[in-house]
Amino acid sequence: MTIRDREVLEELRDDPELLAIADAVVETQRLRRRTPIGALTAVAVAAAALFALVLASPWDRGGGERASVLDRALAAIETRGRVVHMTIRFEESGGRRFSPVTTESFYDGQTGLVRVISRSDGKTLADYTTKASEDEFVMFPGLLEGADYYREALSSGRAKVVGSGVWRGRPVHWVRLEGRGGPGILEIGIARESAQPVVFRTLNPDGTPSGFQAAVIGFDYVPPADAAFQPAAPVLVRGLVLGQDCYPTRARVGAYLAPTRPFDQASAEIAAARSGRDGLFVLRVDPAKSPFQHGGRFHFTLNAQVPDATKGFAFVPFSRVAKDGKWLAAEPLIVRVAKDPAPDCD
Repeated sequence: MTIRDREVLEELRDDPELLAIADAVVETQRLRRRTPIGALTAVAVAAAALFALVLASPWDRGGGERASVLDRALAAIETRGRVVHMTIRFEESGGRRFSPVTTESFYDGQTGLVRVISRSDGKTLADYTTKASEDEFVMFPGLLEGADYYREALSSGRAKVVGSGVWRGRPVHWVRLEGRGGPGILEIGIARESAQPVVFRTLNPDGTPSGFQAAVIGFDYVPPADAAFQPAAPVLVRGLVLGQDCYPTRARVGAYLAPTRPFDQASAEIAAARSGRDGLFVLRVDPAKSPFQHGGRFHFTLNAQVPDATKGFAFVPFSRVAKDGKWLAAEPLIVRVAKDPAPDCD
């Protein structure tokens, strides 16, 4: 195997470490007539590895715009439409172990619609559409908006390579998004071999880990038709949120399927929405979709959180019946969000 010295030197001139490797390979080739066949094979492998390194990683050395980490990362994002399509798996936390739950989400920044599909062990745990909001809850669009900003930052120069490392055994470049504001710092781990994002994580303002990270299983952009949003899905439950003072209040409201036994299943939110200043909310879920498609009575827990967490939260159990692809009518819920004990607002 021969090396075209001029081309190699051109590629390696700004990288002494790789240039030293090249010199070693060439020197080894000079001795190949006195080297056993096995060693010749090793030389060929080393030379092939060197060329692979030269061709695959000039961006590590700041080798111009064409070869930069950020350009490769931008080019690696498949874009067929305006809707962010992202599949993630949250990392284990709190010492509780469940089967891994993956969340596939679609986010349309123009309409503000979000579709969330949660799966575990091949089963769909939830599939619902809600409206994204820019507010203090920062649950939706949250990470999805950060993912959308990731592409914008790559193209506008507001993304910065801040280091490299290994995540889950994969060599990555760490890219930090600038100019985003907010209480934390968003970093994306980009696989060195594919330039695709493999992990999103947040850091505290001082740069220390915040404890949040999500493995990225897939990330691209699709047409709205692929997202199949259902903003007018049947109403699961509607109601009114009252605050500590017994007046209507803004809140984030979500519903979960209640487990038949404590901790015997993975937990996934099956619907989410916001109440306005009037305290009113509506949760919508299509009962024709899993896990409700077979009908019957289902037991849920509704969780309501006000913007100021020090003022408390609420957990309210409720049941609904799915039949023939519809939810049977039921009375609205009145939810009181407060510290214990809850006030008597009657």
